[in-house]
Amino acid sequence: MFSFKQFPVIYTERLILRELVPADAEGVFAIRSDYDVTKYNIGAAYTGMNQAEKLIDGISEEYRMESAVRWGITLKEKNCVIGMVGFNYWNRTDNRGSIGFDLAQSHWRKGIMREAVRAMLNFGFINMGLHRIEADASIYNEASIGLLTSLGFQHEGIQRDQYYEDGLYHDLVMMALLEDNWQHIK
Repeated sequence: MFSFKQFPVIYTERLILRELVPADAEGVFAIRSDYDVTKYNIGAAYTGMNQAEKLIDGISEEYRMESAVRWGITLKEKNCVIGMVGFNYWNRTDNRGSIGFDLAQSHWRKGIMREAVRAMLNFGFINMGLHRIEADASIYNEASIGLLTSLGFQHEGIQRDQYYEDGLYHDLVMMALLEDNWQHIK
């Protein structure tokens, strides 16, 4: 069982999912400053490198507090962060966690996020002992909803007016994957 003693590095066919470090701020900023990448996220696109540095520090602190585990996505041949994926929280009592992910636009539609999320799901069910993995996405984020559906996530409902941003309320699609369903599709 995963215990937070050592940060888990995950290897896939093309990727390395590894700990985000301060030197990754430039890559994180490139991802989070792109409006097309962040338009369905809560919060505006980044405008300063200090926001990326603060995000990395926050992710590291959540890991130290043993409340979340999030990875930087790199290609095996390059150590540059091209995306992020992870468990935004881990509820040990209920054996469930919630995932989130971002990917630089230059790497969209290459199967990279599918490969990264699949590896993360395996880690969650096998190493963290999760029974349920949750995700939410903007009702307009067809790519994320499609990815989650293709990995076996079930649509559970819509959180209407879940958050307020740019003068509007926004709805989120709630999705989840249970361990029993994952066993049949992995």
